[in-house]
Amino acid sequence: MSSTLIQSGLVPKKAPGPYSVTFPTAFSKAPVVALTPFWSSQRLEVGKIETLIDVTATGFTATSSNAAPTYEVAWIAFGNAG
Repeated sequence: MSSTLIQSGLVPKKAPGPYSVTFPTAFSKAPVVALTPFWSSQRLEVGKIETLIDVTATGFTATSSNAAPTYEVAWIAFGNAG
């Protein structure tokens, strides 16, 4: 029986386009990943949604045209431990 692994993080996004995240600990297979964009010091709505391009057991790639010095993307991934 495998155990559930939950990992999360925060990605500063200062430039538009794709970005990649490597999980601190690999999953046994591609996990479920959820993204939540936000402005860290402003109360603005987000113009474009973050879109997952690829998810593997070791990380994910996402993209959007959003970017700014105070723009960040929080992520959480959960799945089976490796």
